Amino acid sequence: MSEKLLGSLDSQEFADLIESFIEQVEPNTLSFTAFDQAVQRLAEEAVAETIELTGVIEDGAIVFDTPNAAPIVAQGNEVLIGGLRLVVRLRSAEAA
Repeated sequence: MSEKLLGSLDSQEFADLIESFIEQVEPNTLSFTAFDQAVQRLAEEAVAETIELTGVIEDGAIVFDTPNAAPIVAQGNEVLIGGLRLVVRLRSAEAA
C-alpha cells in the first residue's frame, strides 16, 4: 500500500492496515544507530544560523570576546541569546 494520511483512507483500507499491524510477527523497530543518526540529522536541520564565539582563559575563568553577531551579547563568562542566559563555569580536570 502506498503511504497515505489516515484521513484519506477509506474504511476498508483502514481495516486492512490495522489488521496487517495486528498480525505482525516482529515488532516494528528502529536500531539505536539509525535512531541516533535520525536525531543528529534533525538537530542539524534545526540549526538556522551558526555564530562563532571566541574568548580566552584569564585567571582560571573564560572571558568571551565581544561578538559581532547582533542576536547575542557576551560579557565575561556570560552569553545572552534572546531570552537565554548561558553561564560558562570551568572546573579543573581533577574534579571530573
